[in-house]
Amino acid sequence: MTRALAALLAVLPLLAACASEQERYCALVEDRQEELTEVAADEGRVFDTLPVWRELRSEAPSDIEAEWDLVISALEELHGAVEDAGVDARYDADDPPPGLTEEQRDEIAVAAHRLGSERVVTAMAGLEQHALDVCGTPLSQ
Repeated sequence: MTRALAALLAVLPLLAACASEQERYCALVEDRQEELTEVAADEGRVFDTLPVWRELRSEAPSDIEAEWDLVISALEELHGAVEDAGVDARYDADDPPPGLTEEQRDEIAVAAHRLGSERVVTAMAGLEQHALDVCGTPLSQ
């Protein structure tokens, strides 16, 4: 057996593993698309997407793991700040509820700013584009 053929045979299982990883991820994207679409229609339910995002991250191909980590950590940070303050996703910084401390308002503002940062928005756009390009379907409709 030639060295080239031996090298090709050694790489084939790795290629098959990548294909199956991609297939599992794309199947999950398609399976969760309706749920993500429903939640996206109601901004008050934004944190309801966290379990789905985490599931997608757990099945994501290695080339997009960093983007998933960035998006999810920013969303979790805002979720934590909102929960700690005892408010929900409908929190309005211009009309905060009574009893909210300045520190709580600041923590929410910082977390919201991070979630809306160019870096996180770019990562999310990359995940959306990946779903379209590789899976042939958007994350939500």
